[in-house]
Amino acid sequence: MADDTQDTTTTDAPEGAADQSATDDLGDPGKKALEAERAARKEAEKARKALERELEQIRTANLTESEKAVAEAEKRGRIAAMTEFGQRLVRSDFVAAAARRNPDYDAASVLDDLNLARFLTEDGEPDGDAIAKAVERLVPTSNGPKFGNADQGPRGGGSIPDFNQALRRAAGRA
Repeated sequence: MADDTQDTTTTDAPEGAADQSATDDLGDPGKKALEAERAARKEAEKARKALERELEQIRTANLTESEKAVAEAEKRGRIAAMTEFGQRLVRSDFVAAAARRNPDYDAASVLDDLNLARFLTEDGEPDGDAIAKAVERLVPTSNGPKFGNADQGPRGGGSIPDFNQALRRAAGRA
């Protein structure tokens, strides 16, 4: 039996991405109220997920044997697809984070030895915090850009060459 429930929650921006100036204007009481509201929202999300799991258990209990077998096969297929796709997302997130940390590092060689399923949340989404910690632990930092510094001028006590004079000499005008 197909799951008739649909997740109607919207994806909000991360809490840290909120406009800082707006929260600064709230003052301490406003900040405390906002934090309390966020905590209440998280608790409500947990309760909603628990109720959805309970509803699914009730639906499963009322199925015939053949319907249970079909539902179980669908569930296994959905989990397998989510895990495979989630691991692909983890792989690309890891490579991107490793490239930001050290552009010359071969992240693919590390990924071959990792259990990518470890970096998935229970919803099958990549866990950004776990990926960031693994990249920090496994990928060495870059030694800076390879193109050198901006001061590519002469070293030592020699005189600075006069390029205009050199051009005049090359043109036969000096």
